[in-house]
Amino acid sequence: MPTGLIRRGARYALRRRVPVDLVEHFGREEVTRALGTADPKEARKLLPLRWAELDREFEEVRANRAANNGQPETPLSEISPTLISLINLDTLRAERDQAAREGHLKEFNDRRRDALRLMQAMLDGEIPASDDLRVIEGKRNALRALLTGENAFAISAARKARQAIEEEKAQGPSGPSLWLDELVDQWAAGKNPNARGEAAHRAVARWFVERCGDLPVEKITKADVRAFMDKLDAEGTSPANIKVKLSRLRTLLSYAANRDIIPANPALGVRVEYKQRASDKRQAFSREQLRLLFSGPVHVQGARPTGGGGDAAYWLPLLSLYSGARQTELGQLHPDDVYREVYEDGDGVEQSAWVMRFADNPDRNQRVKTEGSERRVPIHPDLIKLGFLQVAADARAENRDRIFHKINPTIEGELMGNWSKWFSRYRRSLGVSDRNTPFHSFRHSFKHHARESLIDKAVNDAITGHESGDVGDKYGSLTHDPSTLIRRYFPVFTV
Repeated sequence: MPTGLIRRGARYALRRRVPVDLVEHFGREEVTRALGTADPKEARKLLPLRWAELDREFEEVRANRAANNGQPETPLSEISPTLISLINLDTLRAERDQAAREGHLKEFNDRRRDALRLMQAMLDGEIPASDDLRVIEGKRNALRALLTGENAFAISAARKARQAIEEEKAQGPSGPSLWLDELVDQWAAGKNPNARGEAAHRAVARWFVERCGDLPVEKITKADVRAFMDKLDAEGTSPANIKVKLSRLRTLLSYAANRDIIPANPALGVRVEYKQRASDKRQAFSREQLRLLFSGPVHVQGARPTGGGGDAAYWLPLLSLYSGARQTELGQLHPDDVYREVYEDGDGVEQSAWVMRFADNPDRNQRVKTEGSERRVPIHPDLIKLGFLQVAADARAENRDRIFHKINPTIEGELMGNWSKWFSRYRRSLGVSDRNTPFHSFRHSFKHHARESLIDKAVNDAITGHESGDVGDKYGSLTHDPSTLIRRYFPVFTV
């Protein structure tokens, strides 16, 4: 990356060394400025602009010193915290109003939320005056962080100041306070999750702190957990997504309870009760949307984009449309998962059919969503005519671990993360931009067209791996005779 451009989590920032003559003023040898974007191209464009702004800031500080005949400014620790908070609140309000006028209010709120919260905490007396040097130092660092835009550092400094106050009080049997990010550290060290799982739990801890404050773990209550969920709902987060975040928060707090860090898990018994909004529901593709998707350069002109994983760009939409399979199930297919199965039909005559197998196999890094997702699905004759069996045969001949071996996982090891982003860009480029029609809509489309083709629900659920509690759920299992599935699926299903 260009000099001075760094990545913090998913977003980019500028980092620059402070001129030697200004180190005392800034209180550090380097400064960091958030660029407010996760897009690398946009970050490269913003970098020189922010760099120039810093140049102007450095010159202004020098000019102020010259105007004061070289006398240093009033030390930050001697300025009233309330005065600084009020001044900065006025400045931030002006910036907020400008961002609103320019249509960038969400970006402004994301960038400045921590600073606003810390200022309000000081105005409310949450960080009270104290003779304790640790508290004074914490306030000084927090204020300096606010003035330089270091929001993440400000929260850390404010936390240390509050913790110093807590340490003045008599410690209960639980001992010193443990913060949520520190709990994640302990959980990750003890459970050794994969990179994706650890990142997901760190993210939910960050989301909780941003919405409910940086509370010690032992002070988190059931009301705080419920408030967290309510704020997510108010922000438009879907009930399914809230449920996932609640589950991860519950996991962390269960870890704390099991190790006597807290007496009980406050997230236990809390349930997601929000109604699914119509705007959040995934939909099947319309026939016009399917026409657009399969009239693009991948399926008409033979394009095989790198981001789409080569042949995966062509085959995954087709395979999902004809089987209802999830993108991860298809992306992790092993060559041996495509094979010819022999069975007896209803008259006792031996028949055979090509099938795809979706199974949980840790040795091959294959995972399925639920136990009912383990199944084998007949490969539709249309897919065979298009050449899918040859694709699987080529992968087998090359001894590949995956049929679609050109799909590149994310740096966290998520197999379909980058491919999913590519497909979202591709479908939008074809005019299919409805937020309710992601790749998963192929699965909804299969369910819809299967019903329209009078395939009964048991067979429909068996092919897609949905568990309904019916005996028919066993039709697609890895051990059941596939004759019923094949006889009822092939003759009628057409799109």
